[in-house]
Amino acid sequence: MNRNPPRRLPRIALTQGDPAGVGPELCLRAATSEQMRRLCRPVIFGDRAVLEGVAAKLDLPAPNHYFALTADLRDEPGEGTTAVDCATLDHLPAAGVVDAECGRAAYASLTAAIEAVRGGAFDALTTAPLSKAALHRAGIHENGHTEILAKKTFTRDYAMMLYSEHLALSFVTCHCALSDVPALCSRERVARVITLTDDALHRIRGRRPRLAVLGLNPHGGEQGAFGREEIEAIAPAIDDAQAAGIDAEGPLPPDAAFMPHHRERYDGWVCQYHDQGHVAFKMVALHEGVNVTLGLPLIRTSVDHGTAFDIARQGRADPGSLFAALRLAAALAADEGREGR
Repeated sequence: MNRNPPRRLPRIALTQGDPAGVGPELCLRAATSEQMRRLCRPVIFGDRAVLEGVAAKLDLPAPNHYFALTADLRDEPGEGTTAVDCATLDHLPAAGVVDAECGRAAYASLTAAIEAVRGGAFDALTTAPLSKAALHRAGIHENGHTEILAKKTFTRDYAMMLYSEHLALSFVTCHCALSDVPALCSRERVARVITLTDDALHRIRGRRPRLAVLGLNPHGGEQGAFGREEIEAIAPAIDDAQAAGIDAEGPLPPDAAFMPHHRERYDGWVCQYHDQGHVAFKMVALHEGVNVTLGLPLIRTSVDHGTAFDIARQGRADPGSLFAALRLAAALAADEGREGR
């Protein structure tokens, strides 16, 4: 007779994202997916009016159980789909529109989910996409999930990673003006992101990775002809990482960094700015990529795409990236649970 107790599935706080985008649809599809429910217990953080409105419009199952924010979120209500009603909206707003009230609702569901994870009611956080423009219209001036998470968890050293089985990229800078990037790519910052990337990929893949660190300028600066960031910051940061035992190489010329022979050689890439990595990643891993925030005191994964306002509430949103985000969150939470025993 097997006397081992049944394995507890990780509980994942899943935020609805911007109510005018594809987030609510994706959350409903994920929370009712038997494939996902064999891996984890997703609980949607959102607005009941939004979730039920989207479910009715797309003929999807609505949640069976709703928690109020004041409830004990550790409770398991039983079979079916569960949501936390953040009660920011009492109606279904128009689809595909940048709206301040949607920005407030997305922010409210995110902050409630962060607190629930930090309080121990959930094992990880997975987020659907929000609109930065809607946040700004609502008077919320952080530039996205990553920055909000860092602020709410009092985290100074953090970075974005885009992860798939085919490509894993982290970013020294992300949501900032391109004109600000050179000053932000300091030796200390580059070295810190290399370390965060090494730690994350070791945890995800179970072995120490070999990392490629990209240069900032064309041709990797051409020995200072096109800029000195490689000489003064990036190469010294690689030296620092190597001295700490990290297998990192570079600076690689960005235009050749993702060539097939490099993709065979490296396990991860450290990019200096947003589009340097996002373009390559979305060509290779769209619909299966995951956004992971490194350096936080909690597990956070997300989709690798935006709100897709143009197809919101049309039943056309591909849930592949959200499914991948939940799978990775569940795997990381399960590993963390084993380490804690």
